[in-house]
Amino acid sequence: MTISVIELNDVEIRVGKGKEVVLRSPGYAFIDKDKIELGSVAARQARLQPRAVHNKYWKNLNQEPLQYPGTHARHNADLAFAQLLAIYDQAGKPEEVIIAVPGSYSNDQLALLLGLVEASPLTIVGLVDSAIAAVAPTAGKGNYVYIDTHLHQTILTRISVTDQVVRGAVHPIDGAGLASIYDTTAHLIADLFIKESRFDPQHHPETEQALYDQIPTCLNSLQTLSEVSLEIQYQQTQHQAKLSRESLLHVLQPLYNKIADAIDANDSCLISNQTGQLPGFTNSLNEAQILPASNIFETCMIHAESIRSAGSGSNYVTSLPATSSPVITETPKQNLENTGTVNSTGQNITHILHGHNAFALHEGPVYLSASGLISIDDASTGHCCVSQQKGKVKLQTNGELAVFVNGRQTQHTEEVQAGDIISFTGSKTEYVFIHVDD
Repeated sequence: MTISVIELNDVEIRVGKGKEVVLRSPGYAFIDKDKIELGSVAARQARLQPRAVHNKYWKNLNQEPLQYPGTHARHNADLAFAQLLAIYDQAGKPEEVIIAVPGSYSNDQLALLLGLVEASPLTIVGLVDSAIAAVAPTAGKGNYVYIDTHLHQTILTRISVTDQVVRGAVHPIDGAGLASIYDTTAHLIADLFIKESRFDPQHHPETEQALYDQIPTCLNSLQTLSEVSLEIQYQQTQHQAKLSRESLLHVLQPLYNKIADAIDANDSCLISNQTGQLPGFTNSLNEAQILPASNIFETCMIHAESIRSAGSGSNYVTSLPATSSPVITETPKQNLENTGTVNSTGQNITHILHGHNAFALHEGPVYLSASGLISIDDASTGHCCVSQQKGKVKLQTNGELAVFVNGRQTQHTEEVQAGDIISFTGSKTEYVFIHVDD
């Protein structure tokens, strides 16, 4: 039996089966009348209906009442439970799971998390500290600071590696998470639009949402490019602005410094793959090495029996056996949001999951519509087309609607991987590419 792994980082909650990422879901919940929408669907409503969208329920995992509760959610724990149920369903109903949790969680929060999991269909067999799991496969002997960015905080974890990888002090830095980085970037871009075309995209909910939808792609591009162009349409007028890497790094530097100031000058830093994709972030650190995105899943595969609890699911692992291998690093080249990791496990996509239904992927083209309709013979119904080409699965848009891969707006043609999520502007429809064993 393959144990699935859930990594609880609210930027992108990832579910892995072996080394394969089978699901990515940001920690957003949208309370919509008689139901709760979750993940990237909810994230795309954050500027359109801000009072109905919540994204702090994983950081503040508790039973305090929500400021704007709904019929199906009274407090943060209700939203977390709803997302666990959705994850169980969308990830193919895994039989057993290990959950990698941030070291910032208190004992009360860990107990509440276990209670939520036990009330769900999930069967938990162990909890492991996510920093330990990320470092264990590749860190050589020494002392490190592991840096991992979440939506509303960056978590610094001190780790000692001998023959064991042992967690030390944990230091959450509030206000230095991806949400703050996005807000700072959005204000800068809005100022550029105002200066260049006298148009303020933050003045209208729909254009503000369009602005935020483009930020992940901008940050990803500015890792290597000196400048990117942005376009926002409002009332039949196409507004344009150009964002330079230099200006972006200037406004983000205070946030980067907030993190760097909490690290000693001589500290050796290990950085999560997601954090390592932030443009210019590593420039603020002395010795910084980016860990592979697959480390947490690899650790849970290798050390499953060490992590596994004795039937209760309550064993919280904060130390694991180390390897003697040197640290393996990755170059910042992946996209950063819930789009942060690219699956390179070699697992073929076999099905397209929509709701509770899995559609088998065949040789011919498959047309996906924003309304949830899947067709193999009527191209006019689709807003994008999926096809297999030389063993790879390609997504092609038709230009009618903006199409998103893991929350990042895609261009005309793009290769997709197992675990990727397809969505559309103005729609709550999502498709998930999955691999199903024969």
